[in-house]
Amino acid sequence: MHQQSLIVRWSMPITIGLLVILSFLPANWLRWTDWFSAQVQVAIVPITHPLTIVVDTIVPARISDPAASERERALLNELERAKVELLQSREENARLSRMIDQYARGADLTPNLQVKQLTRPRVGNLAGDILLIRTSNIEGLDQGTVVVTDAIQLIGRVSRVDRRTAQVLPITAPGAQPIMGAVLLSADGKQRARCFLRPTGNGTLRGEVARPALDEELNITVGQEVRLLDSQWPTSAQMLLIGTIEKVESDPEQPLRPQIVVSPTFDDLRRIPEVVLRIPDTEDTGSGGRP
Repeated sequence: MHQQSLIVRWSMPITIGLLVILSFLPANWLRWTDWFSAQVQVAIVPITHPLTIVVDTIVPARISDPAASERERALLNELERAKVELLQSREENARLSRMIDQYARGADLTPNLQVKQLTRPRVGNLAGDILLIRTSNIEGLDQGTVVVTDAIQLIGRVSRVDRRTAQVLPITAPGAQPIMGAVLLSADGKQRARCFLRPTGNGTLRGEVARPALDEELNITVGQEVRLLDSQWPTSAQMLLIGTIEKVESDPEQPLRPQIVVSPTFDDLRRIPEVVLRIPDTEDTGSGGRP
């Protein structure tokens, strides 16, 4: 009895010790354990096989109709493939239609300039803010090339370019330069108010609005469009959309210059899936800025 108690007492520590030792042995030294695994499978498989049949009978797989003939299943598979191809074709046609519409709107913005518009995907971001665009070798693509999305929404300018990629710093990035814009006070855009905007670091721009004339009252409201009007940018970029006014605040020190917060049409310009490069076909002779 005493001997049995000793065996029971030491069986668990001995087993744990053996397992610890086996865990440090090379894998090829443990191939003899495969015999035990095979014996376990021999014992378990006869039990699991009937259980599997019962489960499959009670809950049959819904891959296909078991009563359908082989020809019917082939026809159903062919129908499914045709459906997938049709949906893919419709999606591709919709994408091309959107692209054509964007190019048309972008061309209407500068009718007197021949601008080549090329869509390219964003492949990632550098340092969190800089967009990395796959470009390959595009003729005319250079530092300063204007980059937009959705035809007219300004993203920024190319800051660096090589044979395969281009880097773009969005106008909302903390390191971006301030820009001059124009608040469109009327639907036709003839009435404008100049503004000077700086990136806030949270995806918006903020700045002051200048009164067009001392005797003219400003009517700045939320939702008004703000367009680029900056001589430091190329002519092909003028009047591109910066965003819409999200908030209007008064400045106690300068009551004649209201403060505005402008948001682009996209919540985060750093996450745009693809962009449009606006490359002038002819020499851009606008004042300031690069073509």
